[in-house]
Parts: sequence; structure tokens; C-alpha cells
Amino acid sequence: MKKLAGSWRNNHCLALDTEFERRTTFYAKLALVQIYDGETIYLIDPLQLDCPVELKEIIENPQIIKILHSAKEDLEVLYTSWNCQLAGLFDTQVAYSFINNELSIGYAKLVEKLTSHFVSKQQTNSDWIKRPLSNEQLSYAAKDVLYLFEIFDLLTKQLQDQPYHRFFQAECEEYCRDAVLRVETPADYREAKDVWQLNETDLGLFKRLFDWREKKAKSDNRTKNHIIRDQGLVLLTTIKADTTSQLKSIQDIHPRSIRLYAKDWFDIIANWKSSKPQSLVTVINPRDVKQLKVLSNQLESVVRSVALANHISHTLLLSKRLVRKLAFSILTNNPRPSQWFGWRKKLLDQPIQEIAKSFINQ
Repeated sequence: MKKLAGSWRNNHCLALDTEFERRTTFYAKLALVQIYDGETIYLIDPLQLDCPVELKEIIENPQIIKILHSAKEDLEVLYTSWNCQLAGLFDTQVAYSFINNELSIGYAKLVEKLTSHFVSKQQTNSDWIKRPLSNEQLSYAAKDVLYLFEIFDLLTKQLQDQPYHRFFQAECEEYCRDAVLRVETPADYREAKDVWQLNETDLGLFKRLFDWREKKAKSDNRTKNHIIRDQGLVLLTTIKADTTSQLKSIQDIHPRSIRLYAKDWFDIIANWKSSKPQSLVTVINPRDVKQLKVLSNQLESVVRSVALANHISHTLLLSKRLVRKLAFSILTNNPRPSQWFGWRKKLLDQPIQEIAKSFINQ
């Protein structure tokens, strides 16, 4: 593997894909890595092989283009499993969305549209951790990279000299950056479901319980919902339970979680009660924000206008959900959504600031 990876140092590009499992774990478990160098497809078993230094250097080398389709989760699992911060990304899904304004096209559909080949997706949800892998799984995995070179060539030609080419490049770079940020940035308790129901005093307790769950999920490598859902945390905070019977009365908490974590919750609640309660600014329910719909509509109009001027889809530039989040952050003076930064902000910042002024000054 080391010798093979070393031979790729002079390659212009490589096609890459991963298979992973994350149904019950906080971190996805890398199960297979597929690499196609234009001549041979290699299926690498990460359950048997750690990432060689030579391969890590290839993955992190921005001068060697890595062709992937819908790369967000691949980038994340390569970072958490192999500590590889991929650079030099060409995401075929993103490229197609810039060119044709069709967002989130699947790999099989893209292959069929651009190459007339058919790719079966029957093995998508199969067990990639179990060994040995079946011949059907191996064939499926190989085909996931087989057509990426051909698609890359077709999309590159269509992207050349287009005014949005630089935005596509910026988007791929931001994908690589954001994959690391998603892993390293702690979750924000203010984003939890139903958290707006809590008063400023109870919110201090909720944050302690929320932070405990974040650490527990990472240390035990379990999904947060398998520990306790947001709604369960809100009810636990409201009741301030100190007995098992009180916990059992909360329908949003699974009995298994009570058995495993009740003592931790009781300790956190007792410590909070015995200390001077920390008050936090209450979280605003979006439904209670005046002018949210009006501002969202005006921002949406700006997004459409700027997108049209730059020959890209307005939904690609900023989706309705993100427009609403941006409007909410402006009206409540909360942090801007992460997608607002980068090339999107450069395009939209000035016209949106002009609109925002009239709402902020009201």
C-alpha cells in the first residue's frame, strides 16, 4: 500500500469514495475506501489497515484533485477515522448543481445522465462492517468510482470559462474546511429542539445537561438520541428529577437510558441546585419573532436577484431554510448561520446589510 500510494504522487487526479456505518454511533465507522487512479480500482479495508502516511499525504495534497460525489460525509469520516483533512476536492454533485441548477442529484442518476451506464444502488444500505464482503458489495463499491473520471472530464469542460467557476471552487474548498469544523465545533445548546420553552434560570441547567450529553456521546461513541433526545433533556430540566420514578414518568426518555445515566443526571441537577444558578438569555421561538416572514421574503428576493446575475440557482446560493435562519439571526442579534460565510457572504453581504438596517433600527 505504501509503494502504491507513493506512485500516486505524480497523478493529476484520483477518484475516491468511502463506505461507512453510523446508525448507532456518534462517529461514522469507516468500512471501505475505494480509489481509482484511471487504470485500476483499489478497494482498501480500513478494518485491517491504518492509513499509511504516504496515502494521507496524497489525500491532503491540494495539487492532486480528488474526485468524489456528494462528499460531505466522506470528508468527515476520513477525518474522524484516518485523521485526513482532504484537500483538492472536485465534487461532481456540486459541479452538476452549478451547471444545471439541479441540486442533490444522486450518483446513479448522474452516471445514467452523463454516461448512459446503469449503476444499481441495491447495496447502498447493506452491512459494510461485516466481513467478508459479498461479491455484490465489492462490485457495487468499485462502480462507485468507476465513472468518476469520465464525469469529471465532462463537467470540467462545462465549468470552464463560466462566471460561476470560482464559486464552485470556493464551495469545494469550504466543504473540506467545514468537514473539520463540524467535528471540532461543539454543538450549540440554543439549537436544541423545544429549548425555547425554558426560562433563563432553567436554561443554565439545560446547558449543563446538554454539554454532558455531548461529551458522553463522544466518549461512548453513541448517537446523542440514543442517550437522550432534546425533548427529553428539556423535560428533565423542567422537572429537575431526583428520583427514578420521576424519570420514568418522562415518555421521551428510554428505560435503558435511565438505567445507564440516571446517576449522572441526578448529580448534575444536585450540583446545579447547590450552586448559584447560572442564568442564560432565553432562546426565542421563531414563531414569536415579529417581522420574520417579512424580512425573509425580502432576503429571498435579494438572493434570487443575485443568483440570477451570477447564473446560478437561488436555492444553491441560499436555501429557503437558510434565508429564514439568516433573517432570524438579524432580528434577534444571534450568530449568523455557518453557511453565510465564504463566497455566499461576499455576494450577498452588501445588499442584505442594506435591507437589515431598516429592520434593526425599528
